Amino acid sequence: MMIQEHQTLEMHNVLSYRAKMTQPEIAAKMQEVGVILNHSGAQQSGPVVTTTFSMEPGPSGPVLDFELLVPLDHEIQAPTGFTWKPRFLLTNALMAEHVGNPAGLEEAADELNAYMVSHHLTPISTGYNVTVRDAMTPEELDQVVIHIYVGISPNIL
Repeated sequence: MMIQEHQTLEMHNVLSYRAKMTQPEIAAKMQEVGVILNHSGAQQSGPVVTTTFSMEPGPSGPVLDFELLVPLDHEIQAPTGFTWKPRFLLTNALMAEHVGNPAGLEEAADELNAYMVSHHLTPISTGYNVTVRDAMTPEELDQVVIHIYVGISPNIL
């Protein structure tokens, strides 16, 4: 896995949704975003970005404090429950590139954490997952490309 320092993640016209959700609820919310885009006339202008702030056990599996960020080609009125962000900017970030089945993403995150520890870097954000190349069929799962961005403190302590 390749890790790069001093990277930037920037998006404009971002439709955001953050809530505590289960995996099936996340999938349903992604479908809802598709409906919102169809009704608004907006087009997605870049990869969907996701981040998980925390995870806790729930009766039917893990419950994630999850945020979904979708960059659009123009501003829309954010529906109830959603937030509009004119600009999203994460600077001084580490970027790790994961190529392969998304099931291996946790291992990539572990490698990124080990890199931060060994280089005495202090994370100041969650990991933002950017799906650069998604699988359209089950056969393409091993060719998925996901970039993980983590903001790093510029302070030297």
